[in-house]
Amino acid sequence: MEYQFLGETNALPYGVHGHVVLRRFVDFADLVANPQKLATAAAPTVPLSAFAGFVSADILNMFHVPAGFVVKAAGFYNQTIDTLQPTAKISMGDGTSADGYATATVMTAGTAVQTILSNDYGSSNMESRVYLEVDTIDITGSVQTIVDAAAHFWVMGFLGFNLLGADV
Repeated sequence: MEYQFLGETNALPYGVHGHVVLRRFVDFADLVANPQKLATAAAPTVPLSAFAGFVSADILNMFHVPAGFVVKAAGFYNQTIDTLQPTAKISMGDGTSADGYATATVMTAGTAVQTILSNDYGSSNMESRVYLEVDTIDITGSVQTIVDAAAHFWVMGFLGFNLLGADV
């Protein structure tokens, strides 16, 4: 199933000179207890009535990025391990490569993953990923259901050009 946070849509992130750090803290136990914070990607304004956990092959849209967004780095920090499923793993990427930013990683407490993998978005793309179309940066579950882990996710980048094609 593909999920997103309720009502979230594409945004035009920017900061000083177009640079931005997108951040999100996800407490999976809170999402299980409060499923109305999520929606399916197919119906983004309709809250879920139940969420039993983040199962293998589930996708959660973490960040909506506009055309022209350039990702220089991405990653996550596992704050707490999933006590019920200590070998649960997640990957971070997008529709082009589900693990383009981080391959399947066990959600061990204190583990930090911060990379753009050379085999996906790295060396051949000058260690960055340019989004030519509106897209989402996602996490994907693998191995076991995640029900009570908590992690910080982040993407660092800038807006290389705007939707009208002019340089920023």
